[in-house]
Amino acid sequence: MSFGKAPAFLTAALLALGLASTAVAKPPAPPGSDEFHKLVAIGSLLCTEAPAQECVDLGWRFADADGDGQLDLEEVGAVRRGFLDWAAEMQGVLSGREAMTLKLARGLLAVVPLSPLFALYDDDSDGKLSQAELLADVELDERPMAKILADGTATDWDAIQARLGRGAALLRLLRAAH
Repeated sequence: MSFGKAPAFLTAALLALGLASTAVAKPPAPPGSDEFHKLVAIGSLLCTEAPAQECVDLGWRFADADGDGQLDLEEVGAVRRGFLDWAAEMQGVLSGREAMTLKLARGLLAVVPLSPLFALYDDDSDGKLSQAELLADVELDERPMAKILADGTATDWDAIQARLGRGAALLRLLRAAH
């Protein structure tokens, strides 16, 4: 896997994966790190080359375990745990900037209080996130997700950082790392 193309995808994935609850009563089994390896391998190319919606759809299919078209706390919690497991395995394989980027991403997921963050995006308070709710601070177009995330007019990083609370500093470092 070439992680070199993954940082922009990783940032996008964090926006989606980071909305899990740490206090799920009966969490589903987390996806294995092999599944994340495949997701990042495909996503690192797709999210830097294809229209952004294709990147979002890839991550959504991965996270939406029950296939209802929405994400709930259990689904996102399972994805979060799977990501953290995968990232811990990858940390020993990477070096330099890639290792630093992954370490910051892991730190961000570890410190952000996820259940309240989920609630901040759940505009209709139904306990589920639609793509529209999750992407409230991102305007998708035909460009790849990596380009949209780099575009300050298409991605409202100030709003995202405001939602992250204490995790905002780590997000700033993560963005600066790539």
